[in-house]
Amino acid sequence: MKGRLLGVVAMIPVVLLALVGGLALLTDWRPSLNPFVEEEIDRTGPSVLQSLTEISDFHAASAYYETVVDLERDTRFVPGWISGERVLYVGKGTVDAVVDFSTLDERRVQVDEESGAVRVRLPEPSVGDPVLDLEESYVVSVDRGITNRFRGSDLEQEAQRVAVAQMSEAAEGTGPLVELAESNTIAMLEGLLEALGHEDVSVTFAG
Repeated sequence: MKGRLLGVVAMIPVVLLALVGGLALLTDWRPSLNPFVEEEIDRTGPSVLQSLTEISDFHAASAYYETVVDLERDTRFVPGWISGERVLYVGKGTVDAVVDFSTLDERRVQVDEESGAVRVRLPEPSVGDPVLDLEESYVVSVDRGITNRFRGSDLEQEAQRVAVAQMSEAAEGTGPLVELAESNTIAMLEGLLEALGHEDVSVTFAG
């Protein structure tokens, strides 16, 4: 009796393996029969229009910047390995030079009816806000003290803000960006107006 019981117990793993193997074969053949198949349910609603903005700015030129930001926060009289953090961040982004077309009226656009000559006076190009490329920007390294590892940190976000500020400062002092915006705008308007039959086209910039 005891030997028969041991034989039955010994057969249990074999039976279980056979059942598992049979279930695997069955689910491979008919995946819909597998009760553990993962499925993805998308409950995302449609996009809702919040506002419409009239675009009247001509982005005439774009500059690409790369800046390395090294920020560190320390606690006075406490070693950095205990309390402190440092991040090294490479920020990449673009800054556009923009010409405002919203002020164009008969005072700024004058057409000579007899000769067909066109005189266009535009506001000077301005430097737009930097756009940080989050996909290309990256964190090189992060060092945190023991106590900083157990709490949140906004040092990376601060590094991003510093990178944007540095790009803006660099773009403000870049004369070639504004000069390129002027030449691109002149070329665009001359080509457009000449295609409309105006051979004599003059474009100037003023405040």
